[in-house]
Amino acid sequence: MKKLTSLILCILMILSTGIMSFTASAADTTPELKPDMLYAHAVNNSSETEAWHHWQHPDAYIGYDEEDMEELGLVEGEGVSEEFSFFLPSCVKDNTVTLANTYSKDLTIGETHSPAETAITIPAGGTVSFTYKKATSYTVTVGGESFFLFFMDSTAEASIFINNMDADGKGTELFSYLCEDKENDAKATGAIIDDEGNVDNTPIKKIKGRGNTTWLKTKKPFNVTYDSAVSIDGMEKTKKLSLLANYQDSALIRNRFLQDLSDEIGMPYASDSRFVDVYMNGVYLGSYQITQKVDIGKNNLVPEIDDDTHLNEDGTLKEEFPFICEVDASAGEGDYFIRTNQARCKLTLKGPEIDEGDPYHSEVLQIARDKFDAMYTAVRTDSANMADLVDIDSLTKIMLINELGKNWDVGISSLYFVYKQAEDGSWKFFASPVWDYDNSLGNCTGIEWDLKRMNVTDYEEPTGWWVQHKPGADTSKKSAKYTLPGYAARNKTIMAYAAQVWFEEFVPAINKFNSQGVAEGELYSSDVYYSYLEGTAAMNYAMGWQLTTGDWICDHSELLCGSYNALTGEFVPDKELTKYDITSFEDQYKYTIDWLNTRVAWLSSEFYKSYTPTTPDATEETALIGDADLNLNVNVKDATLIQKHVAGIVTLGTLAELCADSNADSKVNVQDATAIQKYVAAIPVNAPIGELLNK
Repeated sequence: MKKLTSLILCILMILSTGIMSFTASAADTTPELKPDMLYAHAVNNSSETEAWHHWQHPDAYIGYDEEDMEELGLVEGEGVSEEFSFFLPSCVKDNTVTLANTYSKDLTIGETHSPAETAITIPAGGTVSFTYKKATSYTVTVGGESFFLFFMDSTAEASIFINNMDADGKGTELFSYLCEDKENDAKATGAIIDDEGNVDNTPIKKIKGRGNTTWLKTKKPFNVTYDSAVSIDGMEKTKKLSLLANYQDSALIRNRFLQDLSDEIGMPYASDSRFVDVYMNGVYLGSYQITQKVDIGKNNLVPEIDDDTHLNEDGTLKEEFPFICEVDASAGEGDYFIRTNQARCKLTLKGPEIDEGDPYHSEVLQIARDKFDAMYTAVRTDSANMADLVDIDSLTKIMLINELGKNWDVGISSLYFVYKQAEDGSWKFFASPVWDYDNSLGNCTGIEWDLKRMNVTDYEEPTGWWVQHKPGADTSKKSAKYTLPGYAARNKTIMAYAAQVWFEEFVPAINKFNSQGVAEGELYSSDVYYSYLEGTAAMNYAMGWQLTTGDWICDHSELLCGSYNALTGEFVPDKELTKYDITSFEDQYKYTIDWLNTRVAWLSSEFYKSYTPTTPDATEETALIGDADLNLNVNVKDATLIQKHVAGIVTLGTLAELCADSNADSKVNVQDATAIQKYVAAIPVNAPIGELLNK
């Protein structure tokens, strides 16, 4: 059979037989279907031409080296399956797909246990609409050979198809070309298909590799720039996106949760994202997280900045101008970066991007360095003008996000700051966007000698302070050095504010995450994330993308969990370890959630003594039922205050006590606190919480 090049699939439904056929076209932008393959189309009975996926071996690990094999616990030559699988996107409906036979001979497919009864023939070069059964083995026979076939279904929010069989103009297909060098880039065609089957065929202007450590792994991450702004399953339209491999996170949730948490608590430039399945030239690559890339310009994450916002209309340099920078220890030759003086870190400018030799290149770098150093010094010394140089709210929140996750990379890389004009007209740094958290929430082991230098012995545990130690050294020595978040965690002004932010913004958001059925807003409930991940994780695991443990990944087989006693403010560890099956996605996910909630409990106990509720604002006319602290907002701190009142730790005033009676039974007790906790978590409660006290 001749090679099928530049193929457009005109799907001609013949109602009487259900058989369809291909026709060829000379168009150069259409995908090429390989000969001697069985293909499935993402959208059944559709004329869409880009979303084809061919069958493949579940354990067809692409280009694995010895280190990868060891890290994944694989032994060469063992456990290699001869079965084929289709890794079908979530848009497939009613277990029905269009199958395409590119063999030169007819192909039959039927259930393994009764092939004669269910066998269907697909003519050479033809297609058929096929309804499969889940968890069923099929026998495929073609040209005298027989193969076993399974169908797997994704649950991801969308799927991304990317096609280019000649990426370098020399016949090299796209994946191989991109893997040759992270700097290689190419155009591509493709399709974006959400879980309802809606198709967007916007071409890809450029795709290239991304990342540092992750790029060295075989499940490659990519940056993708579309020809025009696209929306993926309701995301804000944007041109530039990142495909995060989440290679090191077998729970697949860590990056998404902490990014969405930052959005929920009001941090600027929170990157929206979705779980997607990625296919390249018909090959399923795995489960990915597609997220808004940290980039500047219209229809991108930081739209206020572009490559000339530092210039006046006459081409001269502005006195003040916005820019975005990243603390990046790995910055090197070819990166647009400077070495700061006070902070002693590499600072990469992400925008405006100015080539060396362009006007004001050195001036812009010098300005960025001087402003960052001034801000760093103010945080380090807790100076009186600190709030004039940095937004305290976002700096506190990014410190808390790193503390919550015990992020290994805190302050070393992927730490972004946007310098811009605040609402009051002043210019200052804003700590955001949040980025790169796969090495967090109990996932990595850290480096032994580095931890010893920092005097940290409990890094893998959900207890113990972290950010204030990283990277850390003996403060009595002149060589002592701390990251910017490290100094923030040692700053009395910031830490006093952190207790308020923790109880009034973080805890309510995490309670929402721990609730059920929340699929709207910036942060969903954990069960909703799991429902999106369950199927795509199964396919991801089948492809071999599962790290259990190793030199870098923690042992997730057991954990000493704990809880927070809101009455006493104490952390209460469990009496026994919780055990987990590390080969199970369900348990990998559960371990992550348990680690998170134990961490939340420990941090709550630490912030308990320094937390003072916000100054009351409510009057008899404006007071709300459930608003025990009278700040015109019902949240978890009201439940905590009621619990302290019941325990005799604090005494509520007359108006506050009336509001605290959230279930309107003329008594203030723990039941009122419980009702508020349910209300905050969006769990239905039979109480008038949130209504005016005096209607």
